[in-house]
Amino acid sequence: MNPDKIICPCHKVTKGDIARAIDQGASSFKEVKKATKVSKSCGKCKKKAKKLTKKLLEK
Repeated sequence: MNPDKIICPCHKVTKGDIARAIDQGASSFKEVKKATKVSKSCGKCKKKAKKLTKKLLEK
């Protein structure tokens, strides 16, 4: 996984940002969204961000 790959261009949220939010205690997509602002504007990244969050939470 490339931690610098941008998932949400609107808020410049990367894969690493999502992983960090989970490492810091986020346990759902809603909490990741609150911590990183991923998918809070246009929503085009929501599907990708949810999939990544689910994958990282399963680890």
